[in-house]
Amino acid sequence: MNRFNRFLAAAFMSAAMLLPNMAQAMDIIQFDQMTAQDRQAFLDSLSKDAETVLKQEGRSADAQKVHQLFNDIRPGDNLPVGEAELELNLANARVRDAEKHIQNPDAPRVQVESALALTLKAHDIKITPDFVKSLMQLTGTFQPQSPPQKDQKQTKDTNQKKDAKKAN
Repeated sequence: MNRFNRFLAAAFMSAAMLLPNMAQAMDIIQFDQMTAQDRQAFLDSLSKDAETVLKQEGRSADAQKVHQLFNDIRPGDNLPVGEAELELNLANARVRDAEKHIQNPDAPRVQVESALALTLKAHDIKITPDFVKSLMQLTGTFQPQSPPQKDQKQTKDTNQKKDAKKAN
């Protein structure tokens, strides 16, 4: 993990620990257990929340960049550049999270918001501690519409055990 990625992870974790009354950021495991519809709703709200925070900070040019990044679809593309890059950063976050938990099962989980921060930083949008704090306050209010999904392998194994019991 490069220095900037470590900085972002440390910034999100510090904000979460120092502000216990604040809503918590979304960890990657919790995100992955949501339904596809809820995951998309969260990602949509994430970019809108980033726009809101930037506007509140008086950074309207950056807010406009975020809007274009997550809404404008280039000819020949299927989705906005920001969404595609965020998905790639989420995939990398899953790998980082897994590697980290192999070394230390008690380590804090990687946050979805850190993947957004990497996406924004790649487009020259400055990530400040105040931005992180405000973004976490907004994203922490997200409520999924559906209950979490069980792990597909776990569900398949459970169903096979039930079938085996019925056969006996």
